Amino acid sequence: IKESIPDCYGDLGFTSVSTNPCGEIPLCPYDSCRLLAINLYSYVMDPFTDKAEFNFELYKEHVGLAQRLMDDIIDLELEKIDAILAKIEADPEAEELKMVEKNLWLNIKKKSEQGRRTGIGITAEGDMLAALGLRYGSEEAIDFSVEVHKTLALEAYKSSTYLAKERGPFSIFDAEREMNNPFIIRLKEADPVMYKNMVKYGRRNIALLTIAPTGTLAMVAGCSSGCEPIFGVAFGKNVLGDESLYQVDAAFSHVMESRGLPVTDELLGCIAANGGSVQGLAEVPKDVQRLCRTALEIDWVWHVRMQAALQKHTDNAVSKTINLPNDATEADVRSAILFAYDEGCKGLTVYRAGSRAIEVIDRGVAPNAVSAAPA
Repeated sequence: IKESIPDCYGDLGFTSVSTNPCGEIPLCPYDSCRLLAINLYSYVMDPFTDKAEFNFELYKEHVGLAQRLMDDIIDLELEKIDAILAKIEADPEAEELKMVEKNLWLNIKKKSEQGRRTGIGITAEGDMLAALGLRYGSEEAIDFSVEVHKTLALEAYKSSTYLAKERGPFSIFDAEREMNNPFIIRLKEADPVMYKNMVKYGRRNIALLTIAPTGTLAMVAGCSSGCEPIFGVAFGKNVLGDESLYQVDAAFSHVMESRGLPVTDELLGCIAANGGSVQGLAEVPKDVQRLCRTALEIDWVWHVRMQAALQKHTDNAVSKTINLPNDATEADVRSAILFAYDEGCKGLTVYRAGSRAIEVIDRGVAPNAVSAAPA
């Protein structure tokens, strides 16, 4: 609540009451969860080489366009709400029978018009770090990720300010209400000029940023999900009944093939027998093993530290799973939750490996045991 910008407008109906199912957007009643993810791996030039670098200029350009796209999506959403309301009005039922449904959509429309909340986020954080030669679970990786997410915040807020000048601010914008918000203060310190323009012209959107799980999106893009490390170098994802989709991390495939080391079914079978990990496999170079550590091979402390560091530059919230091994105790879970609280996380997901009889993602699946080819 203290960090939430919409809660600065709590007396106008924007008090956070809960989150969406994965926790990346705390919401007030009737507000919408709108998400867009930028693939960070795609901005790494010359990945897995000594020349590897992140193209910040292209990234800044795309963040600005992404914020504009998200604002357009809100107008499309409002068009659909108007169509729903017109349908309700045209229905032959008595007015008292339509009242509950009509009021629901009128409230959703009002909240959308007043706040215009967006949720620009990312995916492929783990692949990006690996491609740059940075080991997830290190100070260097956290420092670089912070720079990426700080840039995301500043460029998105610049874009929202430009949109406010062009299209008008969200209707209840009030710079004085927000001036003591910790997130706004951090923006002001990072870019005083942007903040001055925001006070002058307003901002188009009440809140802009999030980090969602992007599980399905990441599978479609063939990359690691959200701000997570690589979950498994290769794994199967159970989807419908007995169906399973097979995934091979794109960054791992890229670096192996660039060195003339084909990712064969035989190698994937070895990875499956190794629990989705490449650690200790003679077929995988040592430096690749170092960069391609999976979620369970990274101490939970680093998971929490990464989430907390990124939260400081994310105005909504961060969805991240803190993976614990099967032998984790209740005391371990308690320690992770309390540490996340102390570090300033808005929420936390803790998952102990093997705590469900049938898990959605199985690291021990070989390619010939599932219904789809590697990504």
